[in-house]
Amino acid sequence: MLEFRTQGFNPYAVKYSPYYDSRIAVASAANFGIVGNGRLYSLGLTAQGVQVEKAFDTNDALYDLAWSEINENQLIVACGDGSLKLFDLGVDDFPVMNFHEHKRETFSVCWNPVTKDTFVSSSWDGTVKIVCAPVTRRSPQRANPPSSKTKSRR
Repeated sequence: MLEFRTQGFNPYAVKYSPYYDSRIAVASAANFGIVGNGRLYSLGLTAQGVQVEKAFDTNDALYDLAWSEINENQLIVACGDGSLKLFDLGVDDFPVMNFHEHKRETFSVCWNPVTKDTFVSSSWDGTVKIVCAPVTRRSPQRANPPSSKTKSRR
């Protein structure tokens, strides 16, 4: 059995890459997600065990993640500050796009497997938001503003 410890962070979500059977991503939060930073891990499953391929630190907790349906190097995370952040494994340090869609913690996110440029998120603010993201097959050079459609659940 393989094991990986997210030292100093509590893992909230883990997903296999739909493109590579030897890659998984983990969304995590410090201090049990109550207060503090988050960390996104991209892990490679190798003959030597589980290896960190890339790690991104965020200013708030990460509660969920979803792999892009268009680009094998991109994934989106649900953040404790109400935002969603799109990361590209080919780009160092920062998210390539930020979506400020919710007023409270974003708790889940999922890419649409049919309309591949669309994802949905839910939040503790009582809303579910459907967002059409300007995501390309290649890694983006600059961030573009998102257009969003909102559905509220009350």
